[in-house]
Amino acid sequence: MPLIENRYAVSLFIFLTIFVFFWNIWLNDVWIPNEAFYAESAREMIENKNLLDIYYNYEPRFNKPPMTYWLVAISFLVFGISEFAVRLPIVLLALGSVYFTYKIGKELYSRNVGIVSAAVMAFSFQFVINSRYASPEIPLTFFFTATLYFFIAGYKRREWKYILLSYIFLGLTVLTKGYPYIIVIGGIVFLYILIDKSFNVRDFLRELNFLKIYLGIPLVLIIGFSWYLYMYLKFGEAFLDVTLNETLRRALYKQSKPMDIFFYIPVILWGFLPYSLVFFYALASIKGKIKELAFPLSWFIVMFVIFTIAKGKIPVYMIQAHVGMSVIVGYFLINHHPDRKIIRYIYKGIFVFTGLLVLAVNIFIIYKFELDILLYFLALAPAIIALRYRDLIFFPFISFLITFMIFTISILPKVEKYRPYDEIGRVINDNVPQKDIPLVVEGYFWHNLPFYAKRKVLRDYRIRQILEYQKDKPLLALVSDNGLKKIKDAEILWSGYLYRKGSESRFAILLKYVLKAEKGDLSGFEKRYLIYKR
Repeated sequence: MPLIENRYAVSLFIFLTIFVFFWNIWLNDVWIPNEAFYAESAREMIENKNLLDIYYNYEPRFNKPPMTYWLVAISFLVFGISEFAVRLPIVLLALGSVYFTYKIGKELYSRNVGIVSAAVMAFSFQFVINSRYASPEIPLTFFFTATLYFFIAGYKRREWKYILLSYIFLGLTVLTKGYPYIIVIGGIVFLYILIDKSFNVRDFLRELNFLKIYLGIPLVLIIGFSWYLYMYLKFGEAFLDVTLNETLRRALYKQSKPMDIFFYIPVILWGFLPYSLVFFYALASIKGKIKELAFPLSWFIVMFVIFTIAKGKIPVYMIQAHVGMSVIVGYFLINHHPDRKIIRYIYKGIFVFTGLLVLAVNIFIIYKFELDILLYFLALAPAIIALRYRDLIFFPFISFLITFMIFTISILPKVEKYRPYDEIGRVINDNVPQKDIPLVVEGYFWHNLPFYAKRKVLRDYRIRQILEYQKDKPLLALVSDNGLKKIKDAEILWSGYLYRKGSESRFAILLKYVLKAEKGDLSGFEKRYLIYKR
């Protein structure tokens, strides 16, 4: 029996998906700089009793629309200020994105296609790593996917109430990542309708009339642009300049290289693992199925073309395309049965190659980090399951699931030992409860510090500046060995090592230095002292 038809296997997949997504939300401190921005800005919203104005480190922050900040702030109001509350809305919206992927696959094709599409989406590499910390990418994926689900449901069922919901979610999409996504989603809808109507202009215009764009777009503008209008009226050109820089200038005027037209091909190759090779195989085999796959294909094509044309290129821009890609892969995994022997071998070989590759990576990680020997048996489980059920299509999926379980249970706790920001915050607030005394940081800035210190952080101060600063006021500072020698009579509240090899978002580099640190080499970290001088 194929695994997809085994209800116990499907139930286990659902359980493990929820486990992997939820486990990390109480396991780790606030992570990369992106997450620190949203955690601290939401904390300051609660502190200021103002959900409209966005501040980070007590300075206005105009870089992104408010939805992600609001989600985290609401979570703080309900659950209190904690790492758990920072990540909970992100995890819930990640699971919501997986659910809508299932609904789209089911709406277009069948329940089985929906389940497989959801499984592919749930463990696509880039989606999972972004679902473990607070940033706009997962909220955007949720609202983006909900917008297109309600569109296709209304379009297929000829029920305008779904189209109305689609417009509402499009407005929320604008509040999550900005107005350019009106163009992106509009392009997907228009291309799909053109393909569906065989490029018949009269039929295309008839469908646009059914969508009642004259009612929908004003609703989107009211929902999506109300906050923009408020911010412009309050902050004026300062807000407008940053907003334009984040959108039009990044998209149209940023310098690019000729080879950038291929930028997103390798991004898809690693970002959509473990089914990226299956996706490329599906694109190569799509002849004769274009109309049947018109909706997910339009989803991918429009996003790929728009973001390839745009000057500014960032890998996370393709995460929202993963839903359409997952549905294409889900359709092929259920319905594709090659007749020619050579094609059949190539098709099955893709699953074997990807599954074995991920399995080998898992074993290498266990060996390199000297993890529990029992994890070797866990790493081999996907191959045993594939042989037992003679079902290769889930071999890459189960191998990748094991990867995330290994990282969640064994690797991330090791990394956390070298990220003592919460400990620093506790020491600060226990010993210096006065919030009007800022934290001065010598020669650097760790973005997580404002969230844990719960006060203004003065960044990148030189020793001379620190010495001048402390002449007539209490000094709370995070300094190096050199700084400690020059600041006399200061009380040491904490000492330890902090990561100094760039952003922690470059996770592979961080892991390299954590592995070195585990063996006694602290070359990626710097000794720091938290001092207080009255």
